[in-house]
Amino acid sequence: MAFQELILASDATRIGQDARQLAKQAKRGELVRVRRGTYARSAYWAELNERQRHGLQAAALVNTTRTPPIFNFQTAALLWGLGVVGVPKHLCTVTADPSGGRSKHGIRRRFGACDSGVAQLGVFRVTDKVRTTIELAASLNFAEALAIVDSSRRNQRWGDALEVDNWNKDKPWGPPSGLDELTGAVSALTNQSRKRRAGMILELSTDKSESVGESTCRAQMILLKFPVPSLQGSFTLKTGRTARTDFWWPELDLVGEFDGYGKYLRKELRGHQTIQQAVMAEKARENALRALGLTVVRWDWSDMMNPRAFTRILNDGGLRSLRGA
Repeated sequence: MAFQELILASDATRIGQDARQLAKQAKRGELVRVRRGTYARSAYWAELNERQRHGLQAAALVNTTRTPPIFNFQTAALLWGLGVVGVPKHLCTVTADPSGGRSKHGIRRRFGACDSGVAQLGVFRVTDKVRTTIELAASLNFAEALAIVDSSRRNQRWGDALEVDNWNKDKPWGPPSGLDELTGAVSALTNQSRKRRAGMILELSTDKSESVGESTCRAQMILLKFPVPSLQGSFTLKTGRTARTDFWWPELDLVGEFDGYGKYLRKELRGHQTIQQAVMAEKARENALRALGLTVVRWDWSDMMNPRAFTRILNDGGLRSLRGA
């Protein structure tokens, strides 16, 4: 996070300048007011995505409070690179005030421990990875909670070319959360309904889901009571190459593929291919899987979020819901 991009009214006052000029520049559109007493150049703000803007707002809060805040829930999850769906409207913080403190001015305060379960990521204090995971698992809807826990457990390389305080992480930061750690955090919850909910999410989670989209697909399958698939199936094609699939039901020789938008739009995922080349390569790969005698069904975000459409696609592949069983 480029703190040097923040313009603080307190700094202007300290060097004898009139801080009111900053407000005037914001009115003219030259600056954007990030938080009270903090500004950024409009051109810089325009380059940021929603996650980075949330991070800049967090940085502004750190720079304008006497006591450094401790971020939790979705704000902490974004900095950990967990599978957060969307960006929170408010900065999420924890307070030792049993009343929960006052939530205002774009800050959501929740009561919690401030002397344990806290980590330092760059200049930001946040609830640690395990605590963040379980607090969200106990609070979010089923699909969002499963995506968070799956991502927290994911075992993959981390840290390469990633700054610890980068708010735009596309993979989790730090070692994967272990089942024992997560189970311990669930046991420490004092609210019984939250404990049961988090425990259920943890039981259904996996370390093999590779994206928020895949986790959300699996959550929808569970809610619709379809048989749970194996993840990341591996097949040797007739060409000798290996193809990995998102979902696999071995008893039906059925493969399911989720077409997340990033597969074709994000350059780092399609390498040196054009979008058209990536689409054609995916089609050839699908044909090669069919040549092995596999049935292949595909869906995208809009299909998956429509229960009727998703059910129809899975039914076409030979899957039947266990709802009526």
